[in-house]
Amino acid sequence: MNTVTDNKKQQRRTTPFMILLLLCIAVLTPAMQFPPSYPSFRLDGRLNCPVIATNGGTAYLHLTITAPPVLSRHPRKPMNLSVVIDRSGSMGDQRKMDYAKKAFASLINQLQPEDILSLVVYDDEVTLLRSASPLGKKKMQVQRILDEVQPRGSTNLGGGLEKGLQEAERFAGRGYINRVVLLSDGLANVGVTDPAQLNTMVRKYRNQSIAVTAMGVGLDYNENLMMALAESGGGNYYFIEHPNLLTSIVRDEFAIVASVLAQNAAVHLSLGDGVTVTDILGCEYQRTNGALVIPVGDLAADETREYTVQLTLPPGSGRRHIASGTLRYERPGMNGSYPSFTALVTYSADVAEVERNRDLQTQAQVDVARSAVKVEEAMKAMDSGDRAMAEQQLNEAKVLMSSSPAAAAGSAGAASVQDQLGRIESYERTAKEETDTRRAKKSIQYDNYKVRKKR
Repeated sequence: MNTVTDNKKQQRRTTPFMILLLLCIAVLTPAMQFPPSYPSFRLDGRLNCPVIATNGGTAYLHLTITAPPVLSRHPRKPMNLSVVIDRSGSMGDQRKMDYAKKAFASLINQLQPEDILSLVVYDDEVTLLRSASPLGKKKMQVQRILDEVQPRGSTNLGGGLEKGLQEAERFAGRGYINRVVLLSDGLANVGVTDPAQLNTMVRKYRNQSIAVTAMGVGLDYNENLMMALAESGGGNYYFIEHPNLLTSIVRDEFAIVASVLAQNAAVHLSLGDGVTVTDILGCEYQRTNGALVIPVGDLAADETREYTVQLTLPPGSGRRHIASGTLRYERPGMNGSYPSFTALVTYSADVAEVERNRDLQTQAQVDVARSAVKVEEAMKAMDSGDRAMAEQQLNEAKVLMSSSPAAAAGSAGAASVQDQLGRIESYERTAKEETDTRRAKKSIQYDNYKVRKKR
């Protein structure tokens, strides 16, 4: 009897404590699931003309993705890194191989024991120097293996790239940031050389959150191919004219990969009734289940990405839903909540009202994107040897910027218009004065790429 009484007294004493404990768990559990430092992304969609004429017409939807910073105490995710290095004979010129070995030895030195590293070299043949596995305490061993590589043979870029992707695939989907870093100084001339096939290859692996960064060294590589591989692969592209810059470029790429917050990101865009997409400027996209999907790739901390969608709007009156979009991405532990936006337009028969309500900041961003497409068209003309057409396209890009409604001094967006106008004038001088077409083409195209990528 005393035991029963003692048990009841114990229950009465512990009940308030248990209630307090349960309350603490209820309060703390959301914080543990979604800590305050957990990064949140933003997706904004703004029309250059939120008021449009009643007969409809062309409008531009400008999308901006903003990634948050990472607190210094936030540990980086482990990397699954596959390094693929061209060892063809031309890598002996200008000590390119020596600089490459030094650059990647420096990268290896920054890795943690839990990081996955694979190492591939290619010439006529593809050689796997180190299969994908945790680095552990083998930094010196891997650096010695790398140091023994010497230039020789031709350039089986496709074979080297595919082997690097296969090695990265072994650890994909296990909580790693997956990245293949491809280095080349020449043209793919052995094995798979068709750009379409190579782009299809990297897109397939991109669906497994494996991104590809392409680094071109010197003036003899195919910049169109390398840039396309980075675009299709969701990574970054670098033009490295002087091999002594390799270490700093590899260091920059490591910093980006180390701060990746989301992988295989994409904007899913749904359109209102009667609204059609004419183009997404300078960007590939797909149509999936009635929605437009814009591949974004990996998103790193503090990064901003912008996309411009050209739309045709139907006639109408009142207000109309134009588009809505959601940013989707992969990150272990995410709660499935993704940033989104909705864009509306108001119809008006008053032309003056349409102009009064033009969003000049957005208009500036749109016109910069349109001019970047013109610059890319100029680069295609340079590829075909038609410098006159290249100069014409650059002049059209300059006219587009100087006639932009956002060009007026003091208007929102005027500074970015003037900056782009200055860049295009610099491109014109380079196209006219540079005697080496390879250097002119690569430098202009790379700078234009960085404008589009906000780098």
